[in-house]
Amino acid sequence: MRLGGAILVLLALGMMWSARIVFDGNTYVSGLGAHSEITAVAFNISLGLVAAGGALCAGGLWGLGRGRGALGAWAVSSSLIAASSMFAVGASVPCSTGCPIPLTPAAGVQDLVHTTAAVIGFAFAGVAILQTLRIDRGYAMLATPGILLVIAAAAAGGILSLAGVATALGGWLELIATTAALLWLAAVAGMTQHRVTSAGAPRPPLTRTLRASSSAVPHRSMPCCGADLSWGQTGLTVEDPCTLTTHFSRQSPRRTDRRARFMTPRPAR
Repeated sequence: MRLGGAILVLLALGMMWSARIVFDGNTYVSGLGAHSEITAVAFNISLGLVAAGGALCAGGLWGLGRGRGALGAWAVSSSLIAASSMFAVGASVPCSTGCPIPLTPAAGVQDLVHTTAAVIGFAFAGVAILQTLRIDRGYAMLATPGILLVIAAAAAGGILSLAGVATALGGWLELIATTAALLWLAAVAGMTQHRVTSAGAPRPPLTRTLRASSSAVPHRSMPCCGADLSWGQTGLTVEDPCTLTTHFSRQSPRRTDRRARFMTPRPAR
């Protein structure tokens, strides 16, 4: 689920950038999916892929450690599911031509629904990034640049959008914020999958070594319950082909020699 969700998210991101490159003119991200636009179908499909990929990642990340404080009241997966639900609404209810700001004379009900869903979904995505900041160092390294880009770019783009100026700059800033959030989600899913896979891999035999202070220890060996006990220059070595290899030695040469004599097998009578 984690890798499947990450693949869908990256595919959606590629489709968004392709739609933005094909689009002739300046617009915000939501404007790529507006009615009568040449990029409407591709963008709305990509937004639906974001919703599906986010839901798959949420299922795969279920049980991931929570953040601390107020953001630890619910799981990261819950934030991702909420964000995915809002993006699904935004994909199914695109804005009208030009994507006007809600509650303005040119805006309609669908513009209010789409914009509200997009803003709430993006807010939940930002909360999910913040929740992973204090899980451990690995997740924090992914979340720190992501949340900085998301907050800075989204805030600047939103202010320019409300002011109705510098549409070109605001549109690109909004796309950069979207890119940062989607790359963060794919990276978190990939890192979690790597950790789960590494934890389930077979581990090498347990080896414990205590160095001896004497190098003049005689070598003897004997079979013992399927294992091989050998005295060498580094001390007693217990080699069990099924479980472990352990090296024992003493700090005192006298104790080492006594233990070696004790473990020497007696001749058969």
